Amino acid sequence: MRLHLVKSVLLTSVLLVSAHSFATPPYQRLAGAADNDDPLIVAGYRAIFTCSAHFLMGRPLSDIKRIELVDVEGKGYPDPVIDEKRRLVFSSDPSGSITRVAAYRDSMGCTILPPQWQINDVPRLPYVSYEQAPNVSHLAFPDGDKTNLPASGIEPRYSKLSKVLDQAFDGITHAKKPGTITTSVLVIKLDKAKGGQLVAERYRKGFGVHSGYRTWSTSKSIFATLMGIASRQGLLQLDQPVAIPEWPEGDARKAITYQQLMWMSSGLYSAGPNSAAVYFGGQDVISAATGTSLEVKPGTRWQYANNDTLLLVRSLRYLLNDDLRFLRFPYDELLHPLGMYHTRMEVDHLGTFVGSSQTYTTARDLARFGIFLANDGVHKGKRFLPEGFIQFLSTPAPTKPPVANEWGYGAQFWLLDTMPDIPKGTFTTFGNKGQYVTVVPGHDLVIVRTGVDPNGIEYKQDRLVADVLKAISH
Repeated sequence: MRLHLVKSVLLTSVLLVSAHSFATPPYQRLAGAADNDDPLIVAGYRAIFTCSAHFLMGRPLSDIKRIELVDVEGKGYPDPVIDEKRRLVFSSDPSGSITRVAAYRDSMGCTILPPQWQINDVPRLPYVSYEQAPNVSHLAFPDGDKTNLPASGIEPRYSKLSKVLDQAFDGITHAKKPGTITTSVLVIKLDKAKGGQLVAERYRKGFGVHSGYRTWSTSKSIFATLMGIASRQGLLQLDQPVAIPEWPEGDARKAITYQQLMWMSSGLYSAGPNSAAVYFGGQDVISAATGTSLEVKPGTRWQYANNDTLLLVRSLRYLLNDDLRFLRFPYDELLHPLGMYHTRMEVDHLGTFVGSSQTYTTARDLARFGIFLANDGVHKGKRFLPEGFIQFLSTPAPTKPPVANEWGYGAQFWLLDTMPDIPKGTFTTFGNKGQYVTVVPGHDLVIVRTGVDPNGIEYKQDRLVADVLKAISH
């Protein structure tokens, strides 16, 4: 499946602004951080989430209000308005003085317009099109959608998983405190002859094989994999300084390496996981990620930071030096070869992937990604990742040594093997509200759990992994 530029909307136009925009300064905040209760942010949150859930995943506003918008409900905001014809979503604050707009393009997903843009700026958004996804309904998973699972969703020889899945959805058993909301659990056993076999699969009502949710920070792990592909293609070396054109010669930040960014060890000031100005406010990725100064020497401090990931995104765009190739890169080099046709990596209004969070996908596509990781970055006999790259991703960052009974951190992946009953080498993605793709080496096992856990309530993926292992081992 190949992407094509739509000639009527040139990618270079994303660098232009309409006449009215010259009089309005761009919306920018230090490190891309913003007050989550700011009406501009809340309205933007409601617009972008409604847009992606409705136009990408086909879900109705009634369900979106119960799932995506629940954390910002009850504040007097009117319901978002979905414009089906123009594929736009409008969301206003209670006073009606602020209206945010999110725009959908079929190959790009949704983008929140910055406050200084108006409706007539929508054609300036980056856009590429691609051929229709192939019909894979007749092909066995993971190449396609066909499975031999019975109505229970559990392969009979693994019947003990039934209780585990019940507990995964009960909101209590695997919760740090009651109230988690699981949307899917998939268990995949790897088989050298048959590839990944789906041995258990269950969904919350409203979600299914072709509908899903935002990955949040699982997107970081996907983008880390893309950096591995870029490394194998000779575009970069992990131990070399990151290429950021906004940093002038002689700038101390130019000593930061790719691997230090992967380890969350840049030493830069950041707002940690707060990138609300980018995610919901409409700030561009590049101004947010490149505009902060060093606080400590690179490689001496671990600090979880969205901007470390966004700097990787910015660098890849610069190295490719071709906006069309950049927008094609995730699809041509990873997603479509793996059969992840229901995944969209969304961009800001200037055409840079919001690669730290804004990927929408399905549980089965996440399972395909997990199988790829479990196979050491090899798919159908073709090596996509450098040898040893998966080991790099799953080895503790030098600035975050392992601590018993605490999750560790590798390179844009979390490590579970310091937790009780978890095999050595187990690593996982971790996205807000409970998006996990977990690989258990030595057990030929991948476990996907997605959720919409309310703010402040965290799912214990390590306990699900331990329970799955116990169930399939007896």
